[in-house]
Amino acid sequence: MRGSLILVGLLLTQPLVAQQPAPPAPTPAPTMSEALKGLEAARAAAAKIGVNLSCAVVDSRGDLIALTRMGGARFFTADVARGKAQVAAMFGQPSGNLAQFGASPSFANLNTTSQGRLYPVQGAVPISRTNQIIGAIGCSGAASQQDEDAAKAGLAGFEVTR
Repeated sequence: MRGSLILVGLLLTQPLVAQQPAPPAPTPAPTMSEALKGLEAARAAAAKIGVNLSCAVVDSRGDLIALTRMGGARFFTADVARGKAQVAAMFGQPSGNLAQFGASPSFANLNTTSQGRLYPVQGAVPISRTNQIIGAIGCSGAASQQDEDAAKAGLAGFEVTR
């Protein structure tokens, strides 16, 4: 008797589950075309102020879409630009806003799982579309404010909404 009641209960709940609306489709990541336009805009901004940078575009998970390193930019700046962009994408805010959190044990644990690749320092900004974070662009190689200014200039390559 008890088994048949459970079976009846399961059968009655099935239509309710089937009627649930589908979750909204995720907003697509930045396209390669957008990423290249964004990197070119960031490069132009850096050239205008006379600095050599590396800049990276990542999707909302922090996966790399595109990266560039200007001639004269130090070799390690590519990794730092990507790490700044990953932080901005993961937390949905400029990487410089996360400096205090970056000193916490929680961030240290997260960074350990990311093999030490995350950089919570100024120089990256998130990219949003329809009020969702779809990625980030980050730059490295000059003063932190110059890195962030170039990253902000790179937003011109993306169809963004605020």
